[in-house]
Amino acid sequence: MKKMPRLVILLLFLSSITMNAQNEKFKALFLYNFIKNIEWPASYKQGDVIIGVFGNSSIVKELETITNTQKSGNQNMKVKVISSLEEVTNCHLIYVTPSKGSSVASLIAKLNGGSSLVVSDTKNGVQQGAAINFVVDGDKLKFEICKSHIEQKGLKVSASLLNLGMQVND
Repeated sequence: MKKMPRLVILLLFLSSITMNAQNEKFKALFLYNFIKNIEWPASYKQGDVIIGVFGNSSIVKELETITNTQKSGNQNMKVKVISSLEEVTNCHLIYVTPSKGSSVASLIAKLNGGSSLVVSDTKNGVQQGAAINFVVDGDKLKFEICKSHIEQKGLKVSASLLNLGMQVND
């Protein structure tokens, strides 16, 4: 009988790992689709589309799987891991992992008005200045989106992306 609780705990642990891995796949797909639904300034339409990941996350592997097989228009896509604010450069999109969530405002300040779309995965990410923020509503992964934060970066967002997200005003 004592083995039963251990088995239950093990099954719960394994299911949480599976759910987390599945969420990372969904987030990576969301990020790819965010890129496809943003119109970038002319200077961003040359070279590779760079997706920065600020912090340590298994989403890097999922993004690399996508970027190895997909393009954004005629541009190749690359993933860049960013470990510290000192390494931050303008990317097309920068995903701020939950472990770096408290650094959203500092990251945006470091970008100094560049045209990087900042996507966070933290409580109050949009209020800290992110353009898009992942949220979990019940068992569904959703996102908040702030049109004014996107436009302040010189970017244009498609109406379909705005309609899919939960619009938030700053």
